Amino acid sequence: MNKNNWNNVFPDAPDSFKNRVRSTLDNLPDKKGYGEMEDKKVYKKVSFKKKMVVALAVTFVLGTTAFAAGKLTSITSHSSNLGGYKSMPTVEHVTKKFGFTPVLVEEFDNGYKFKSGYSSDMEGLDESGNVLGKSKSLSIEYANNKNKDSVHLNMENLTLVARDEKEVVVDNYKDIELSYLAYANKLVPGDYEMTEQDKEDEKSGKYVFSYGSRDIEVSNFQHLSFIMDDIYYSFMTIDSDMSQEELVKMAKEIIDNK
Repeated sequence: MNKNNWNNVFPDAPDSFKNRVRSTLDNLPDKKGYGEMEDKKVYKKVSFKKKMVVALAVTFVLGTTAFAAGKLTSITSHSSNLGGYKSMPTVEHVTKKFGFTPVLVEEFDNGYKFKSGYSSDMEGLDESGNVLGKSKSLSIEYANNKNKDSVHLNMENLTLVARDEKEVVVDNYKDIELSYLAYANKLVPGDYEMTEQDKEDEKSGKYVFSYGSRDIEVSNFQHLSFIMDDIYYSFMTIDSDMSQEELVKMAKEIIDNK
């Protein structure tokens, strides 16, 4: 494993689930005061909190786009918070720019309100690097002023979507399955040598290990997703006190606003 190259930290091919995590982290406010975003695929100076990367086993959930030209082997993603959304875009705007018509909620019943948004561009590639398909996603950050917490919601069509194999269906609402995943990510320096305890923790699933921080950090991720009208919706939290039940309620609000 190349511990210094973010594009090579995964044992399998890059995929859209991991790139959504990358994109979300890339666009988080830089709380530590150092770091800037990459130029396309190559990460230069990085904010270590932003650049946590997770190694997860995934299965592709592809839409109706046929990849007749070849076999999809990897997905790249590029996003930037520069020129992002300072207010909730209209449904008409999203339909025109992104090619899908999502349900947009500006404020949830639990007090989480729209804070900012950004877009990501993804490309599906074959083993020779030929582009087989393209997709855009819209990501919205919601913040709660009372507890200073935030949650991210990603929306995209099913052209290039991957779901983690460990996701568990936790609810079925109006014939829509809600899937949930939670895990602890242990971020370590690039030259870190895993101890025997680390190896046991990785094998047992206690931690997912990632490389690239100055110090050892552990962060807790939650991910709740569902598919409605051929649009993939996914909530993600990092070190949040939000419960699984609260994420489920937020997902149901989106479904109820259909």
